[in-house]
Amino acid sequence: MEWARDQLRDQRGDQRSAGFAEEVLLVTRRSALVEQVRRLAAAGGVPLRVVPDAATAGAAWRDASAVLLGDDAAALGVLHRRPGVLLVAASAPADAAPLWRCAVEVGAEGVALLPDDAPAVASLLAVAAEGPPGSGRVVGVVGGCGGAGASVLAAAIASTAVAMRTRTLLLDADPLGGGQDVLLGAHDEPGLRWHDLLDAPARLRSAALAAGLPRGPGDVPVLTWAPGPEPRPAPAVAIEAVLDSTVRASDVVVVDLPRGASPSLLWRTDLLVVVVPGHLRAVAATTAQLPTLLGHAGDVRLVVTSPPGAPLLPDDVSDALAVPLLARLHPDRDVRAALGRGEPLPRPRGALARCCRAVLSALGGDALAAPGRSA
Repeated sequence: MEWARDQLRDQRGDQRSAGFAEEVLLVTRRSALVEQVRRLAAAGGVPLRVVPDAATAGAAWRDASAVLLGDDAAALGVLHRRPGVLLVAASAPADAAPLWRCAVEVGAEGVALLPDDAPAVASLLAVAAEGPPGSGRVVGVVGGCGGAGASVLAAAIASTAVAMRTRTLLLDADPLGGGQDVLLGAHDEPGLRWHDLLDAPARLRSAALAAGLPRGPGDVPVLTWAPGPEPRPAPAVAIEAVLDSTVRASDVVVVDLPRGASPSLLWRTDLLVVVVPGHLRAVAATTAQLPTLLGHAGDVRLVVTSPPGAPLLPDDVSDALAVPLLARLHPDRDVRAALGRGEPLPRPRGALARCCRAVLSALGGDALAAPGRSA
């Protein structure tokens, strides 16, 4: 099912350019199957058209963004094959081999058995109805050691991108951090938090997700954790699904990563920024992470901070870790004072602003090359 969902997602762009509609087509005469799929489509706000067999589907067979082909209709055959077909059945047979043989004959890309595969079918429906994959760029920010300042830099990068009139979203993937909504002054603002998405009966479409997030004075939409003594962690697959959605609605997605982030999440970053203070212990702690970071993120670069008394120069840290130096970051008194008073992060300026612009320049992409986008 994971493979079939990825195949449908990859085909959405090609289908849109060929004139495919956002409607999803269900082909079956089985009332139980219609009832289950309609319930899933309604929960996700996905337009669904139902026809009894492929022969009567007409142009919908060609134009639908995806086709859910009932096992009864599949047994009758199809006039011609098309991409984005999933064979669905309303119950699990004792032997699933005939279903898979039938799927091969009609060119289906997978088999889903309801109700067991309902979450996967719901995700397929949402992907099919959302349109072509997004072209947003993803920058991950992670601390080489505890207290490196990665969360502050992630918030500052997002604020800088918004100031550049770029559609931006800040994704807080660290449940044990202090909360990105606090840094942005959005902790009292209404909006979706992680627990809302984890408890949702169906996946939110990207536009609804972006519009439903809290924003602070700097107008940065942020997805973070609800306050509480024991934050509820999100499975890596849930974070990755949300990241896929946010990329559709944003030009830049900034991800505040925890140390020990999942390899699959690191793989989704276009640029990974590792924040390392100029101390020997920080370099040692970063060294322990590097095999995972370098093994799964394609472009890894350093931002080296110089706290008071730091004995190592940024170039020394870069040489010791054998990772390219992206920017140097000196202490910012305004930032330190604001955080000490529990106030939102001030608008980046000076060395912090230059660092953020260097990160966004390295991230690249059409969004940053064409100013004038609305945030």
